[in-house]
Amino acid sequence: MISAALHPDETQRIEELLRYEVLDTEDEQALDELTELASSICGTSISLISLIDKDRQWFKSRVGLDAPETPRDIAFCSHAILQDQVFEVANALKDERFVDNPLVTAGPDIRFYAGAPLVTKNGLPIGTLCVIDTEPKMLDENQKLALNILAKQVVSQLELRLHNRRLERMQKDQQEIFAVMAHDLRSPFTGILGLSNILREKADTLKPERLAQMADGILASSLKFYQLLDEILQWSRNQLGAVHVDLTSTPLAPLVIESMDFMKESFALKKINITYDRNDNTAAMADVNLTKTIIRNLLANAVKYTPENGSIYIETNTVDGEVQLVIRDSGPGVPAEIKDLLFGDSVTSQHGSEGEKGSGLGLSLCGNFARKQKGYLSLDSDYKDGAKLILHLPSAA
Repeated sequence: MISAALHPDETQRIEELLRYEVLDTEDEQALDELTELASSICGTSISLISLIDKDRQWFKSRVGLDAPETPRDIAFCSHAILQDQVFEVANALKDERFVDNPLVTAGPDIRFYAGAPLVTKNGLPIGTLCVIDTEPKMLDENQKLALNILAKQVVSQLELRLHNRRLERMQKDQQEIFAVMAHDLRSPFTGILGLSNILREKADTLKPERLAQMADGILASSLKFYQLLDEILQWSRNQLGAVHVDLTSTPLAPLVIESMDFMKESFALKKINITYDRNDNTAAMADVNLTKTIIRNLLANAVKYTPENGSIYIETNTVDGEVQLVIRDSGPGVPAEIKDLLFGDSVTSQHGSEGEKGSGLGLSLCGNFARKQKGYLSLDSDYKDGAKLILHLPSAA
């Protein structure tokens, strides 16, 4: 038996397969009908939609076979994905690659095989539509043409399936966003309107200290409103595919300083002591705008959970060819029940140290924007004096 070589672009091919979110899912009628049609046209007892994973071939649809998968190293389809057209084995007993293959010497007793590669829009084969029989045979040109056409239809169905799944997720997210807009945005805006109305009517009779308190209240509500609105706008741009990535050698110190200056009113309102251990030699391969968005969101999150007169500490360093931007605060830390969900899809936002509300989108966006830059976010679970979040990016060096 001769096992097939790995595809020349194997890493990208596996990533492409995973993009479809189809492995280990239930049978689907639209795909089963294509498999049945392939078997009928080619006159075979077995037909499969086979997806080639790292160590196995898994069958999304099957006719005439009960097994849900087989090892990759004995799969005929592993050879087929290396071809541009239909890969055909007329008689496996006369082919040195397969004569002692367990799928030939035992059930399902393969003699004939023909597989058309499932080539995605990115030009990568993720599997095959194949037909199999227990007797030697060969397809005619019309049957090969039909098998190729049906293979393209399988890919189209997988694309449609993925599109529908994404639409469902977007609709779910939109419902959550509308709930945020209807409730959380209204609260700070109502505060701004109420305090502004009092100032308009009673400014001449209010004591200076009371005026200062009301000004602080307006500023605090405005900052909350802006943060929520910014998260929603960033989320919308990301969902619409309007976020573009330009990775260049980027010193982090200017981005941190700019973000700190942008948020100085937020620090001042809660009398937060912020310390930045500046390192001008730290540069990452990063997108400037996405990285600034991440830093602002991480700082806003730290402010939210840091109590009045608390502290926030920022540092940047390079570890094993990786740039790390660390932001830690003196708040209560991250609840255990949401630690594993922190940077995935949006999670239910926890109230801040003074009852501040959030959309739950900020850290989700940060995680997404980090991944777009070939980086990631992590939480130091061993840190016990608050929360310690770390942005990891490839080093420019």
